Amino acid sequence: MLCDHRKILIPPPPMPVRSPSPAALPPIPTDATPPPATGESAVGRLLTILDLFTADNLQIQVDEVAAWLGVGRSTCYRYLQELSDRGLLAQRGKGRYSLGSRIVELERLLQQSDPLLNAGKSVMAGMADICDNRALLLCTLYNDRVLCTHQVGSSHIIHEGERMPLYRGRGSAFPLFQGAGSQAILANLAPHQIRALYLAKQAEIAESGLGQDWQEFRSALATIRKQGYVATVGKRNPRILALAVPVRHVDGQVMGSLLLLTAHTEAERAQALALVPRLQAEAARIGEFEQRLSSGDTVPPAN
Repeated sequence: MLCDHRKILIPPPPMPVRSPSPAALPPIPTDATPPPATGESAVGRLLTILDLFTADNLQIQVDEVAAWLGVGRSTCYRYLQELSDRGLLAQRGKGRYSLGSRIVELERLLQQSDPLLNAGKSVMAGMADICDNRALLLCTLYNDRVLCTHQVGSSHIIHEGERMPLYRGRGSAFPLFQGAGSQAILANLAPHQIRALYLAKQAEIAESGLGQDWQEFRSALATIRKQGYVATVGKRNPRILALAVPVRHVDGQVMGSLLLLTAHTEAERAQALALVPRLQAEAARIGEFEQRLSSGDTVPPAN
């Protein structure tokens, strides 16, 4: 547990009188939401510092954090010191910090303890027969994003002789409203969750092509649920075809998706669609095994 920062009296290290100009600081991630000035615990406020880390922002600076939190440098240093003392941050030079070694430790523990991840690993290990020039990914919902937690198969897709690397390894995050892996989860959320998302994210939903109003959005998700899968073409790379089915708890609640990536050709699209029943069956096995692992049973479901 993080300690109350008022009990830790660590003076800030000496700094130059002049602060670096704002132009010298990395931009605050556009998808990050600054913490509220009031109504949040000190611990919660402290942990929002970790939200500044993204694939494009691997190190943070004191002035960046101070601006993000709306606090003075002295308070900012105390926050950073507390996170560093617990291994969540590591100092990388004067006033710069990266993620710390405790994150690596926690990642190892997560891989050992996450029932969905371990169920997915077990089931997906037996799906190598459909992974020639294809990749299979296990995805899960995280706040308003979707994370890739496991991948098997090819690390690249060959399309008409061109080798296209896939940058979707474990920990890769994707928007909730774009892509097959995300939409397979979105369409199967509880009605109140879908309604809340629409009220909060109408502009993003319209931009993603899921509907210009509530009725269109609800209809688009109903269509996805009815057909039982989502097929999309890459927005950035239209030569990649993505096909996903939901992964559910045994009680029917969606907890993730099983995503197939392959080359976007007419012949391959037909073959991928023919695999939908197999993907749905394997997704059901993942859900069944996840339930067993959560209950302490480590025997995987039969084929």
